[in-house]
Amino acid sequence: MKSKYSIVTSDLTVKALQDSGYKSTAHAIAELIDNGIEADADLVELFVVESLDRSSQRARHRVEKIAVLDNGTGMDPETLRQSLRFGAGTRQERKGIGRFGVGLPNSSISQCDRVDVWSWQAGPDNALHTYLDLAELRNGLEEVPEPKPDALPVDWQTLAEGLGTSGTLVQWTQLERVQWRGADATLANTERLIGRIYRRKITQGTRVRLVPARGWAELPGARDTKPNDPLHLTAPSSTPPPFDTKPMFRPFGAGNVGEVGEERFMVKGADGKKHAVHVRASVAVDAARRPDIEGEEWPADISSSLKPGDTPWGKHANRNLGISLIRADRELDLDTGWTNSYDPVERWWGVEIDFPPALDEVFGVTNNKQSATIFSALAHFRWREEAAGLSWEEFREELREEGDPRLPLIEIVYYIREKLLGRLRSHLEDQTRGTGTSRKRHEQVENQAEEAVKRRRAETKPSLTDSLAKTTTPEESKQTQLHSLVETHKYSKADAERIIEETFSRGKHTRLLTSRNADSPAFFNIEFIPGLLQVALNMDHPVYSDLIAVLDKDFEGASRDELIDRLVAAANAFKLLLLSWARFEDEQPEKPRTRAKQMRQDWGRIASEFLGADSEDDEDDE
Repeated sequence: MKSKYSIVTSDLTVKALQDSGYKSTAHAIAELIDNGIEADADLVELFVVESLDRSSQRARHRVEKIAVLDNGTGMDPETLRQSLRFGAGTRQERKGIGRFGVGLPNSSISQCDRVDVWSWQAGPDNALHTYLDLAELRNGLEEVPEPKPDALPVDWQTLAEGLGTSGTLVQWTQLERVQWRGADATLANTERLIGRIYRRKITQGTRVRLVPARGWAELPGARDTKPNDPLHLTAPSSTPPPFDTKPMFRPFGAGNVGEVGEERFMVKGADGKKHAVHVRASVAVDAARRPDIEGEEWPADISSSLKPGDTPWGKHANRNLGISLIRADRELDLDTGWTNSYDPVERWWGVEIDFPPALDEVFGVTNNKQSATIFSALAHFRWREEAAGLSWEEFREELREEGDPRLPLIEIVYYIREKLLGRLRSHLEDQTRGTGTSRKRHEQVENQAEEAVKRRRAETKPSLTDSLAKTTTPEESKQTQLHSLVETHKYSKADAERIIEETFSRGKHTRLLTSRNADSPAFFNIEFIPGLLQVALNMDHPVYSDLIAVLDKDFEGASRDELIDRLVAAANAFKLLLLSWARFEDEQPEKPRTRAKQMRQDWGRIASEFLGADSEDDEDDE
């Protein structure tokens, strides 16, 4: 008998199919929903059926079957048989959400040992049925079984709500690799994902119904999936109240197509033609992050002292962190590589990139439609490091000459990284200036400074602000402060009035705040207001971003390594600050250098008092 020398054994083939790279059970289920939507279904139903038995009294009922039913066009015998072949789908023309025809068999085998498919075009009683079984594949099955007439089981017909004269049902059994144990957990975790993936389709009228069952009895909790929009511009949506019925974000940016928050780029595809890519951005409305917005106060059951990120809607936003890639009205991926994972403020912006299937090769779309590898790799693209001294235009031309596959996306990446994300983060910083954690830390510093000021007022002659206070009424001082905070530092009138009231009620003579002043080379500015010494940290100066902001940001959620990195970065920034002063003195002529040295020593003596040094001994350092 002649021996067989197969390059790949059946067991290895099955193992490869099982490890086909789906991120979760929910992602695999999404492939089945894709098929229904591609078949023009307006209703897709997801059933998660628990077994009647459980292993112990305390154990949950285990998921026994998962099925997706649609009322789409159904399949003829040939199409049905082809649908279970790997790489032999019918939608390879790249016009819809399908891609390489691997979705149904790959997603199914990644989760179960058996998949059954019924499809009909003349009523469910006239359905055709075929299947794949891993046990048969291991034993050498080489062809998809020929579809046979087989009515859709009555139990499925009973559970279905929108059974049509045409449609398809895909059933998974022998669920060896399903991620969650019970029906409720499976549906809850799947709902978040498919609400996000199909948010546009759902908004356009497609229903995705979720049905928990035990045995063949429907359990309470059947529902339609609500849109889950990472840009939080859709209403109604799955966002918790009060933002379930109104947008939690607003469009951000001027836009170049006549729509606020939308930029369009023309990108050449593998077909040689240019195709439009739309980049949309959004940012949280004030009321999402602040409980004190008049007429938009937080719900009564949510404490106004709660951090915005700890609110139900803040936690929801954190699960939608990243840049959303939309392909043919379906989300491909939510790419978190563009975010600062340790920064809780990152949840409050959204960016969506919308491109057509004709640009699949340019973006690097994978077979299972779960990522765009070329685009995602550019999340860590630092063009200045690669350019090695070249200008942006010169570097771009070099990439063009080398035929670099990243080139078509470089303009988009440059816009997102160099312009858009910086503007979004700056806006979010400004949105809560004078509130929250950073304000509390400023108050701690102000309190310590106040004690030093009291000591110096008793020991030295009156300062400028002390002298001004003697000739100015408290009301006049308040008006000066209000003008400074609103006109110079761009605080809202309500925030400015609150800050001023806090200063007066606590009898403070110092105030620390943040401001933007890109035109100033100083990293802080001083205002001598009657009775008040006001210091404004310049948020547009590198000292602020590299030193102060690094330490002022919330520590919550940051790992030990991230905290160490932040401390090291801040320490390095402080050392560079000292070296920059040393260079400043070094560049001065002799007399100004002597004055600078004296100023440094005088400042050092006062710093000792403000920092609470134990010793007041001063020694010449040179």
